[in-house]
Amino acid sequence: MESDLQAELLDAVASGVLVWRPDDVADVRTLRLVYVNRTAAKWLSLPVDSSAGKLLFGLFPSVEPERADAILEVARSREAKDLGRTTWIGAGARSVLMRAVPVGDRAVAILVEDRGAIQRAESETLRVNRFLDSIIEHIPAMVFMKDADELRFERFNRAGEELLGLPREDLLGKSDFDFFPEAQANFFVAKDREVLTRGALDIPEEPIQTKHGERWLHTRKIPLLDEDGVPRHLLGVSIDITDKKRAQDVLRASHDELERRVQQAEEQLRHAQKLEAVGRLAGGVAHDFNNLLSVIQSAATLALDALGDGDEVRADLAEIQTAAQRAARLTRQLLAFGRRQLLEPRVVDLNEVLLASREMLGRMIGEDIELRYALAPELGKVKVDVGQLEQVVMNLVVNARDAMPRGGRVTIETMDVVFDEAYEATHVDVAVGPHVMLAVSDTGVGMDRATLERAFEPFFTTKEAGKGTGLGLSTVFGIVKQSGGAIFAYSEPERGATFKLYFPLATEGRVTHEPPKPQPQPLATGEVVLVAEDDDQVRAVVRRVLARAGYRVLEARSGSDALAVADRHAERIDLLITDVVMPELGGPELGTALRSRRPDLRLLYMSGYTDDAMLRHGVLEGEVSFLQKPVTPDVLLRKVRETLDAPAR
Repeated sequence: MESDLQAELLDAVASGVLVWRPDDVADVRTLRLVYVNRTAAKWLSLPVDSSAGKLLFGLFPSVEPERADAILEVARSREAKDLGRTTWIGAGARSVLMRAVPVGDRAVAILVEDRGAIQRAESETLRVNRFLDSIIEHIPAMVFMKDADELRFERFNRAGEELLGLPREDLLGKSDFDFFPEAQANFFVAKDREVLTRGALDIPEEPIQTKHGERWLHTRKIPLLDEDGVPRHLLGVSIDITDKKRAQDVLRASHDELERRVQQAEEQLRHAQKLEAVGRLAGGVAHDFNNLLSVIQSAATLALDALGDGDEVRADLAEIQTAAQRAARLTRQLLAFGRRQLLEPRVVDLNEVLLASREMLGRMIGEDIELRYALAPELGKVKVDVGQLEQVVMNLVVNARDAMPRGGRVTIETMDVVFDEAYEATHVDVAVGPHVMLAVSDTGVGMDRATLERAFEPFFTTKEAGKGTGLGLSTVFGIVKQSGGAIFAYSEPERGATFKLYFPLATEGRVTHEPPKPQPQPLATGEVVLVAEDDDQVRAVVRRVLARAGYRVLEARSGSDALAVADRHAERIDLLITDVVMPELGGPELGTALRSRRPDLRLLYMSGYTDDAMLRHGVLEGEVSFLQKPVTPDVLLRKVRETLDAPAR
């Protein structure tokens, strides 16, 4: 009965088990099969009942002599031994790991693990972990984790960094006593101990001192238990409720009037949060779509270059190029709304920028519309991206023109303003202090309340089908917000509309002027370029463009792969072209690692968008070469040449 139970147990395991016994421990030809469990029999297509007693070389004529000798050695020495990896051919090919273990006085059990199943399980676990990490990183609330013993921070997401105003590396491994006053740290630790002892805890209002001043949080803390039910970590999620808290304080100060203001502020907050969520989605979609557009535009250009002038396919490829260019404009608008563009701000006089575009705007609106300017003298300076600001003004003026089909008047106004704490309390995203206002007003048909509330949403339009994309005002919203400003719209039906934009007063530097445009550079002179890009299609088309231009190209599908490629390549590498965001090792980290090994290496970054503050700063200071996707062959080659020929830094 005990033997039957053992057989049932062995048949139930997921590993293969075979037991061999030699008649003569000096002769591998005497190894006979004593037992095979169902798993091994299934993998090898062996009959369970009739296999016992068979010689090893009779059942497996092609078995390696070295492996048979290893089994015999285990039978002699009575010490377990790894037999390595091999491929079993039976009910399908199967990669396995084998280990020989002594059983009884002479018998040897061969334990067989399905390596493929293990790898699939590990791969699935890794995929799930990356998925969860991505969710946590992009949750618009602070997420943190502490160890249960010393209550030191083990994890922080991006929202936590932004809320506290501290980089992640300065937070990890530290405790509350490293950042907060002792009384507040004691409060946090006491609550943490309560969570680890009693379970989950909800803290509706929790004051906290940050680099940005005092903030109020709504925090939920839970213990993370191991398989024995012992708390090993503490997980916390904190939502910034400072605006709501301030609104409640205002409400208590004066019930009647301030209640209306509080409701207005909460509506603005909800609307801003909705636009923020949609903006993140739009920015992410545009980022992925830009990779596809890079492939489409470059492939079409390469195909056109390969065709003769009279080829009938040229017209079709030209249409593909045109459609891709239109799609690229849409993605740029989505990136603007999602605040994922790489801006190049400089200190400017807003009046000068507006007057420089006066003639163009006049031609755009037509003769039946009057264009007026009311520009304040001695206007304060602002720090903005001039090209993006011009797009903002153009979009607002075009919208105003479309709202006045029978003609009317557009007024562009500037003014210095100062926001106090009372104004800040009732207007989301407005900071106390001096600002410069830019207002665009029209005498058109106006908007009702419902339309006004949705005016900045992407793809929302009141125009008839085919007359607009619904991205004009959403683009304006994104550019203004990314520039650190605020925008408000005022309108009533048949009373026209006014859009007021507020930019913080520039406190640094003098007015700067547009840098000279770079001139086209000659093609390759035999340089070696390493391309690191995790999108296979983008990497392939970049390789083709560079190879046709005469560059020698090395490819890598990830940052770690690029390091390995560079290590194998003994000759020089002149330029690294890398995507900013890649799994395992991102572009900036890869560039730093390779520069430490090859100091003369030039770096060129590519991305559909970037939130990397270090990279943005580098681009603006001229320390980093950057390409915004989608990338066309002409732009790519010009930037590569420009980067290679630039003075060494």
